[in-house]
Amino acid sequence: MNDREKRILNILRRNPLIQQHEIADILQISRSRVAAHIMDLMRKGAIKGKGYILTEQEYCVALGAINMDIRGMADIHYPQPASNPGNILCSPGGVARNIAHNLAQLGRDVHLISAVGSDFYGETLLEQTRQAGVNVQSCIRLHGQNTATYLSIANPQEETVLAINDTHILSSLTPQLLNQSRDLLAHAGVVLVDCNLTEQALEWVFTQAQAHAAPVFVDTVSEFKAHKIRPWLSRIHTLKPTRQELQILWGQPVVSEEDRLAAVQWLHERGTQRVVVCLDDDAVFCSDISGEHFQLTPPDHTAVDSFGADDALMAGLLYGYLEGNDFAESARFAMACAAIARASDSINNPSLSVENAQALLPVA
Repeated sequence: MNDREKRILNILRRNPLIQQHEIADILQISRSRVAAHIMDLMRKGAIKGKGYILTEQEYCVALGAINMDIRGMADIHYPQPASNPGNILCSPGGVARNIAHNLAQLGRDVHLISAVGSDFYGETLLEQTRQAGVNVQSCIRLHGQNTATYLSIANPQEETVLAINDTHILSSLTPQLLNQSRDLLAHAGVVLVDCNLTEQALEWVFTQAQAHAAPVFVDTVSEFKAHKIRPWLSRIHTLKPTRQELQILWGQPVVSEEDRLAAVQWLHERGTQRVVVCLDDDAVFCSDISGEHFQLTPPDHTAVDSFGADDALMAGLLYGYLEGNDFAESARFAMACAAIARASDSINNPSLSVENAQALLPVA
């Protein structure tokens, strides 16, 4: 299935009654080309028949932050109480949202569960995320609250100097509100959570996932939030921490390779099946509870900005799992996704696709 066919399927999932000429307008191609693609999709079994009834696909449910990212770049010698000339960019963000966006670009069906305020940021985020192919029907609008915002400042080398993350609205995403999406989790092929959720919300997710045998992938988000998943290590299928976040979980410094091995083994002993540690040089250390472990370096590719690469990495891991790939194959594909993310100054590189990621993989 090629990229255009995947985009057509995403459009049909959002609006099964859409007309072919409307699809043509969205994709900027002729109606006859849309008709040809739909016929191909029917032959491949992706569309069952008239009315665009789609063949069921295992889907991912992503729970966590959706926020407006405001990123400034300037030559700042912090602290400096002055106005600094530079560039400011606004874009959709939030760890769970970014991962869901990337996974939709890879052609997988993904639902986002989060909360936004009754403000301009919230409506903008939902619309842009919907346009990316993510199902946002389970996102909750909370009147009188502000949508979460992430503010970061980078130096000319595009390294983050300072960041402020206002995700207070997620404290309102209570188990009572989440219960509205209980059936969605019951049929999920995989669940993704980020540690922006409260402890109570995380407990609800892990309880629901265990009840329906759904594997849970976890993004620890930051050193300040990683501790939240310590009670749930036995129920995590795949955990993606940084070296610093690994230290928080283990409770000891991780300085050497021996420390890293010991920390990861400690996680396995508590039941975590797979661990993918993001290292300081964009490499990853991967370990499975079976004893398999290996380290991967990024494939050769243009690097513009590393912001968002970790989210693309997690999307690649989720894609590999849903496709039934083994751990090593999934990790290599995920590294290719992260490399594509670094090739753009956008948090979600629009050129991310299965074909483009596979093109970066070594030929067997």
